[in-house]
Amino acid sequence: HKLLNYINEDDVVVFLAGWIISKTQHVVRENSLEWLELPSHISGFIVKPWSIFTYGFAHYDFLHILINLFVLYFVSKMVLNLFNVKLSLNVYFLGILTGGLLFLFVYNVFPSAMVKNVGALVGASAGIRALLIFLCAYMPNKEARLLAFNIKLWYIGAAIVVIDILGLFSLNQGGSVAHLGGSLL
Repeated sequence: HKLLNYINEDDVVVFLAGWIISKTQHVVRENSLEWLELPSHISGFIVKPWSIFTYGFAHYDFLHILINLFVLYFVSKMVLNLFNVKLSLNVYFLGILTGGLLFLFVYNVFPSAMVKNVGALVGASAGIRALLIFLCAYMPNKEARLLAFNIKLWYIGAAIVVIDILGLFSLNQGGSVAHLGGSLL
């Protein structure tokens, strides 16, 4: 459980570093972590190959990192009650890798008429989706408490995938592509 807490701490440190860079260097906040972002074009990726993993630690928006940390905390508690840390981290990082690869594939192979013009990819959501869908697939009939009622994990997983499919037609198309990559894993 402590290792996934380190991921949370790393995300917060990177978020704060980006904020400090933007304030002290007078850099636009959305550019303060550009060396960690996953570019949507392969030409940008070639000069920043590390970004296939580092994008998962970069967040610009406070609400984005807050939601990711909140969901990761609860999902990791459930996953680590069933599996060892090594497997959990493998699923998480492979989810980030798969989300990034699908993002690169879609924005470099699909015709431009089919995809929106998006910027670089940031956020841990693909890894978190991978852990969540892994858990939902492993024990689909297990019930989780959601507000005042119980719901099967299978329904939660299906709803998340449907929301991400619908997200392909939204402003955050690139994020939805990465989410589906994590779910696909």
